[in-house]
Amino acid sequence: MKIQAALLLSTLAITTAFAPIGGTPNPSTSTQLRAEIGETGIAFENVAREWRCKYTAGPSGGPGDSDSLKECQALLSEYLPKLKELPGAKVTRQVCGGCLDFKVSIVQPLEEHGAWAEADYEPLESEFLERLKGIEGVSQVETQEITFEAV
Repeated sequence: MKIQAALLLSTLAITTAFAPIGGTPNPSTSTQLRAEIGETGIAFENVAREWRCKYTAGPSGGPGDSDSLKECQALLSEYLPKLKELPGAKVTRQVCGGCLDFKVSIVQPLEEHGAWAEADYEPLESEFLERLKGIEGVSQVETQEITFEAV
């Protein structure tokens, strides 16, 4: 578990140090593993893998009649059962009608996320992203790993 946590923390830390900390665990999560970002006072138990893209507006100029947004949602609907099978996973979707963002966040407790990160987010990520890139009108397909805490 310590090795797994260290590997995850090293993948999270680009230039900032993350260090496991003790303390009382949040009873709503499935793990007691916590980390802190240096001496910032920011502690977390959950990490999200975010998949995001830009979709194109529909003929009206907005999201309501966007074919690419409709296809992004259909793709997410197809993968949602598989994503929810990941250990401890909760999936959120964010859509912005102004900046035309479509985002999917797969949130997991730190330890469970570490195992998925060590597997390079496979299965699922590369296939989902390739299919997302294949949707007409979709651009800027990106990923990001971020802490995800209710405060």
